[in-house]
Amino acid sequence: MHTVLLGLGSNIEPEFHLSQAAVALRALLPDVQFSSVYRSKAVGMDGDDFLNACALLKGVNDVEVLQVWLKALEDQHGRDRSEGSWKPRTLDLDILMVDEALLEEDVYQYAHVLVPASELIPCKAIAGKAYALVKKVELEL
Repeated sequence: MHTVLLGLGSNIEPEFHLSQAAVALRALLPDVQFSSVYRSKAVGMDGDDFLNACALLKGVNDVEVLQVWLKALEDQHGRDRSEGSWKPRTLDLDILMVDEALLEEDVYQYAHVLVPASELIPCKAIAGKAYALVKKVELEL
């Protein structure tokens, strides 16, 4: 059994897509824990602000099966996988960490990942400026 940290993000109807992703994740693993939701500017592209959060999943049997399931959930929400990765997203679900293994350096590079992740896992010290780059949103997942 594995513990998995997920990053969740959306900048196309984000309240709807993140809420629906939370429902789907709870159906998969009822004990999932969610961070607060944060608003941040789009990074690397022009576009609406993103809403981002993290989820902690305990008791994952097979991480590869989870990855396939996450991609299918993104597709169900109309995720555009055409050329180029820096574009608006209906739903972006990334496995950031499995057990103690960090899979995505984004956890420490971007405030929109670091701040919500720090609510769920012990992270390296967070520079005060990271909080200045994101704004907590009143959206319950």
